[in-house]
Amino acid sequence: MQNYLPEELKEFKSISKEYDVYFIDLWGVIHNGLHLYENAIVVLNELKKIKKKVVLISNAPRSNTTVKQFLKKLNFNLDLIDLLVTSGDVTKNYIYRNENKIFYHLGPAKDNDLFKDINNITNDINQSNEIICTGLVEEVGWNISDYENIFKDWIETEKNFICANPDEVVSRGNQIEFCAGALAKYYKKLGGKVLYFGKPYEEIYRYTKLTLEKNIENIVEKKKILAVGDNLKTDIYGAQNFNIDSLLILNGIYKDFFRDNNLNFDKLLKSNEMESLKINKFQQELNW
Repeated sequence: MQNYLPEELKEFKSISKEYDVYFIDLWGVIHNGLHLYENAIVVLNELKKIKKKVVLISNAPRSNTTVKQFLKKLNFNLDLIDLLVTSGDVTKNYIYRNENKIFYHLGPAKDNDLFKDINNITNDINQSNEIICTGLVEEVGWNISDYENIFKDWIETEKNFICANPDEVVSRGNQIEFCAGALAKYYKKLGGKVLYFGKPYEEIYRYTKLTLEKNIENIVEKKKILAVGDNLKTDIYGAQNFNIDSLLILNGIYKDFFRDNNLNFDKLLKSNEMESLKINKFQQELNW
């Protein structure tokens, strides 16, 4: 038996007058890694018509420029948004602020663009002070346990682990893939020190809000911001941390959990070890 049931949102337009700014997740809400969700694009078009501010906040460990290029390949119209911020942007800002440190990149080669114009990066782990993790690598393996031995070596030499994508998993089409957040969690479990950039950590929200306010030359009240996402641990928990309302989208990483419309939120929260989390609203998919 379940007790907890957030408010179900049938039509997004019913709350469009309540908020002025929308912090919307990308993967699992706007697209699934392979194609755009048509109904989500309708929502963005309608918000644009009524002059609402739309900000895409992604835990992609890439620069916003790279993510925009990816979105263009999906035929996404960038005119529909006012701002795009990534965890990669915030991570890069951290690297710039720490010019005295040498960083080692753990992640696939496709993420190398994050380090463009960065000089304090090395391919030699022994020469580094800290590790920037953007994801799993084929050379080590696709299972988290494959990293046990190298992680223990790094922890022994007291190397900090910087996670550029706090997401633990992502849904690519119908497949679930591990992300940098899963490696960071394992590194911490083994006794290592981890620093995260991206959702649910407050810095990315602060950075986003200040950047938007600068762009529009106006102050945004938190009560006028709605966060939309498909991940309890990042999108919804991040909204709670930043004290803004949230809308959970069910057809992202939890689509199999809610198969046959079995809306057991108590079980979902418990399985994610997030029993104290508050979900303000939920919608099956982002739909106007």
